[in-house]
Amino acid sequence: MKILKVIHGFPPDYMAGSEIYSYHLVKELQKQGEEVSVFSRAENQFHPNYKIYRENFDGIDILRVNKPKRDYKYSDKFFDLEMDQIFRDEVKKIQPDIIHFGHLSHLSTNLIEIAKNEFHIPVVYTIHDFWLFCVKGQMINQDGNICEKPSIENCQKCSPYIPSESEVKHSFKQINKIVDLIDIFVSPSHTLKNFFISQGVPKEKIVFSKYGFAKDKINFNKKVFTKEQKLKFGFMGRVIPVKGISTLIEAFNNMPNENISIYGNIGNEKRFLEDANIQFMGGYTNSEIGVILQNFDVLIVPSIWLENSPLVIQEAFLSGTPVITSNIGGMAELVKDKKTGFTFEVDNSKDLEKLIYKISNNPEILNSLESGEVVSIQEDVQKIRKIYKELL
Repeated sequence: MKILKVIHGFPPDYMAGSEIYSYHLVKELQKQGEEVSVFSRAENQFHPNYKIYRENFDGIDILRVNKPKRDYKYSDKFFDLEMDQIFRDEVKKIQPDIIHFGHLSHLSTNLIEIAKNEFHIPVVYTIHDFWLFCVKGQMINQDGNICEKPSIENCQKCSPYIPSESEVKHSFKQINKIVDLIDIFVSPSHTLKNFFISQGVPKEKIVFSKYGFAKDKINFNKKVFTKEQKLKFGFMGRVIPVKGISTLIEAFNNMPNENISIYGNIGNEKRFLEDANIQFMGGYTNSEIGVILQNFDVLIVPSIWLENSPLVIQEAFLSGTPVITSNIGGMAELVKDKKTGFTFEVDNSKDLEKLIYKISNNPEILNSLESGEVVSIQEDVQKIRKIYKELL
């Protein structure tokens, strides 16, 4: 089969969860005999908008479209006629059998219409977050709380792009149209699957399939903890508000005898957040994850949004590192409290403190944790290929 993978960012330029997963998906598809290329974007402010870059990264043919502009209007998040034409030309050139979409942010929702209505190519869409129904992707409203539901009123009030009511109505109409055109949705969590069904997506069009991992990239090292052991806590990921950084900092500010290392890029805010027991370690590459996980004893994932299926939790499982996480969404799906890790009340620093004290005072309770289930990328891709073949 000839497959075109479409994603809003792709390594080595973009290394968040959806991009890393897309990379491993493409590499394994190639190993299993499929011909795969990638359509994505670049952000190079020194070259003109929509300049096309063709490159081969790690054996993957990639077309990147330069789109450094970030001061979007609301409608720009959904429609981009120049991007549409570049995509149209690429599909003509490649003539794929399947087009597998990931995230459409910074690209154009019209790409799905082009694939289906102009070229009559089957479309698979992996759900990475709430983006089709939330312009910010995370269903977090203007007050920093979980949004009750997408609606024209709520989205107009919440959007950082200050849209008119007619613009929001137009985007809702467009999203409903492309949702109908997508043949199969793949959801790595029940949280997102159930949400999309609640928004009118037929349940028979959504397949639950956990993210697959290149298990050989991370060494398993199950530690044995002693009662007197001093634990080292850690965080890995994007250092942004929805990741629960404020909850984390507040908890450790109240526990000066407990130490946490925070791995992830941060700007000038660092000097306002860092303390003697709160150390910011800077950014990292995907290849360093296994090593970093061995640098601390317990991973904390305190996100305040309904995360889909955090890669870092499953990477911690692969390394044998115990996990503490918020008790909502895909995080709670992965971590069974007191069985494969520990959960605390979302956005509640006092509850997090209480849990950390409990573990620190008796580290031996970590020894009873079971390893969480992680799917191999080989198994994942076999399932994806079966979906492709059924659509063809």
